[in-house]
Formats: sequence, C-alpha cells, structure tokens
Amino acid sequence: MTGGELLLELKNLVVSYGGVEAVHGLSLKVHKGELVTILGANGAGKSTTLMAISGVVRPSGGEIHFQGRRIDVLKSHEVVALGITQSPEGRRVFGPMTVEENLKLGAFTRKGQDLEPDLKLVFELFPRLLERRYQMAGTLSGGEQQMLAIGRALMAQPKLLLLDEPSLGLAPLLVKSIFETIKGINESGVTIILVEQNARAALKLADRGYVLDVGHLVLEDKAEHLLNNPQVRDAYLGSR
Repeated sequence: MTGGELLLELKNLVVSYGGVEAVHGLSLKVHKGELVTILGANGAGKSTTLMAISGVVRPSGGEIHFQGRRIDVLKSHEVVALGITQSPEGRRVFGPMTVEENLKLGAFTRKGQDLEPDLKLVFELFPRLLERRYQMAGTLSGGEQQMLAIGRALMAQPKLLLLDEPSLGLAPLLVKSIFETIKGINESGVTIILVEQNARAALKLADRGYVLDVGHLVLEDKAEHLLNNPQVRDAYLGSR
C-alpha cells in the first residue's frame, strides 16, 4: 500500500555509541499504509535505527518526526503513547509470565480500556497463542515467542509497527506463516517498518526498501526494483 500521507521522517539521523557513529546522517520517509523494509548486513545500523525511532536510544544528531511532531526528544513510553511500537530482535518476552499477561503488558499505555477486542484480534492472527493463553511464555517455542512479541506490540494499537528480525532462527515453514501474518497486519491499515536478514522475502512483501552499509544509506527504491538490482542481488540475495 503506497501513496498515503507522510507518517514518519528521519532527517540526517546520527546515532553514536561511546563516540563511535553507528548511523551516519540517515534520511528516510515512511508514508501511512506502507510496508518499508530496511536491509543491510550485520552492523549496518538497522536495529539502531529502529531503537532511535522508538526512543530506546537517543540520537546524537538529526531529527525524527512522526505525524509532523518531533519525537527524538521524547522518552520511549511517550513514543509508544503516540502510536509507535516495536517487536524487538530476540523476542524478549517475559518468561515467568503467561501469554495473556505478556500481551496485556503491551497495552500499558491504555489503562482502563477494554482489552478483550484486542486480545481476540491477536488470537485470530495467531491461533497458537490462544491455545497457549495461560502458559508461561518462557516455555513457548521460538516461533511461538515471535508470535507473542508481535502480538504484544499490536496490543498498543500502533499506527507504526517496527519489526526487528521476525524470522530469525525460525524454520522455513514458520517463516512463511509469520510473513503472511505481517502482510495481513499491513493490509489491515498498520504501517510497518521491517528489518529482516531474509532480504528476498522482505522485498517481496514490502512497498519500498532502504539499504544500509555500515551506517550509511547506499540505496533506496521500490521493493520490486531492489529485487532486480544487481548490486542488491549480489550482496544480499545470493544466487537462486
């Protein structure tokens, strides 16, 4: 889905760790309804970019604007309250808590609201979580924990969903299922930024893509064009 109003804009974003720049002057735009993927090798700055957007790390330069409002000066819980949620790399579920308790934690900004319709939606997207509703999250399989991490992010009713490596460590059949669900979430109206090592699958799903190399933006284009770009194919897609 493309062509909507501008939702997110990064202007010359710089993020540093201990004086070392991980992201160098990155500018990108995401429009309402889009699914945009960020590609690059390990250490390219993909996850750092997502953490800067969600307020987990503070940029050392540049600006981030969401719905016309500057957000890089906000704390992470304030960013969530505006409608940006993240499913982090490595899932990071709360193991000693049940599936349902983990999901309800995702709605911490919605105190006093009825969460049952949202739980129902998550369980429709991920029927396995309904089966495991009262099971401790730490006992779930890797794939089930990934479903839970995405479901938890959806409980905040996001306008922008940040997905960091959702297919990491999953079996191919489960990867296909996760990507189909991500497509469905996007088609329901949620704008998505997807960071994903499986570049081919990500580009097949996305509207547009950005390619990072050690913190620098080296390419941006429609996803279909990047799929057929020799530079991208040689570096990230490999031979079929």
